[in-house]
Amino acid sequence: MKPYVRQLHGPSDWGWINKQVPILQVSDTEGIVMIDLDKNETVAAMVIDNITHNSVQAHFMLSNVSALRHGFVEECCDLIFNEMGKKYIYGLVPGNNEKAIKFNKHVGFTEKTRMEEAFMDGVDYILMELKKENCKYLPELKRAA
Repeated sequence: MKPYVRQLHGPSDWGWINKQVPILQVSDTEGIVMIDLDKNETVAAMVIDNITHNSVQAHFMLSNVSALRHGFVEECCDLIFNEMGKKYIYGLVPGNNEKAIKFNKHVGFTEKTRMEEAFMDGVDYILMELKKENCKYLPELKRAA
């Protein structure tokens, strides 16, 4: 895979994004996508919205796990924590989405709270939080390790 990371372009990227995660574009939606230049296809995206002075809500999606080996998470964390200067990333994850929960915990997210059956009957919504100081994927922290 030959990866290329670029800024999210809503009109051309939104179809792929919605196939991965059915979310809505809102007025402050932005993000990045990773393209496999060898196949000319999108392999990962991070959409952020609900941007405040200190935080963002992030939605991560992958169609090819090799994006992780090519620095996608590092790109995402660098954008939010370093370029945007945010202190926290938040994500709402359905309690039955074991892959997303495992991925988030691997990156350093912790469970902040659980909203009983907020996603659907029998399925909680989990609010997960990643603090900058707990993020092991910031480029400067990886170099120091």
